[in-house]
Amino acid sequence: MILYCVRHGQADHNLNSTMNADPKKPVNLTELGKKQALEVYEKLKEVPIEIIITSELPRAIQTAKIINKGRKIPIKIDSRINEIRSGMEGEIYDTYKEKQKELAKEKGVETREVRINDGESFNDLKERVAGFVEELKLQKYKIVLVVTHFDTIQGIDENINKEKSVLKPKSGQIIKFNL
Repeated sequence: MILYCVRHGQADHNLNSTMNADPKKPVNLTELGKKQALEVYEKLKEVPIEIIITSELPRAIQTAKIINKGRKIPIKIDSRINEIRSGMEGEIYDTYKEKQKELAKEKGVETREVRINDGESFNDLKERVAGFVEELKLQKYKIVLVVTHFDTIQGIDENINKEKSVLKPKSGQIIKFNL
């Protein structure tokens, strides 16, 4: 199976660098984000994608719909590929990263092990994504497109390649995996 992972196009929260993992909050694509999704559409329009799987977050769903323009590929929503629940919803990203580093230092662990408030650690996300990847491997699809988020793509990468991810996916970037 070929798995294409796409990070959603630029969204409102990217402009002010805030954390958002709540699918009920209307965080939408910006005009640039819509353009990025159209660029993905152009790059993949000849690829015989059998299914598009997206997170529950509006920005990912909007990206998936733009990529699917005129194709009628089934779109499935799967919460296991949602954004990491940071425990700092609406807070500035840099504040989150600083808090994560501070707690990691206090606890003597890696930042990927740190949970803040009611959030999840990167390792929690990776475990959540593992079930998605394992289930996907059992499907009979030849080509799948997943529209998701930065940390989630890293979690997918680590579950497939069994090593620490070095990926830094940009908005609208396509990453290809072989399952």
